[in-house]
Amino acid sequence: VTGRTGAITQDGQAVFRWATTAMAPVALQACERAGVKPEDLSAFIPHQANLRIVEAIARRLGIPREKVADDIVHAGNTSSASIPLALARMAEQGRLESGTPALLIGFGAGLSYAAQVITLP
Repeated sequence: VTGRTGAITQDGQAVFRWATTAMAPVALQACERAGVKPEDLSAFIPHQANLRIVEAIARRLGIPREKVADDIVHAGNTSSASIPLALARMAEQGRLESGTPALLIGFGAGLSYAAQVITLP
């Protein structure tokens, strides 16, 4: 949104509401297309924009806390690098199991988004 001064601004509350309501159906669609149920995921690695957003989406999907990447508390919002960094941190912590499904989901500028289920190497 362009403000009165011409500066680009963000309505944080609106982005929060959008992310916490719109991303769960996107995640479910990715799981469905991959033939995986959310409870079968070994890890959920979302964009690390905001811990409250991450927790809200995980709750909506019924994914337990121990399977959710929470790198934002260590690295902050690292923009487009947040998913690979969070994935790497989970691997370093021994929280990933090879050959199991993990859900990655990102959203960003202009409220663009994408999700995919991968098999962990």
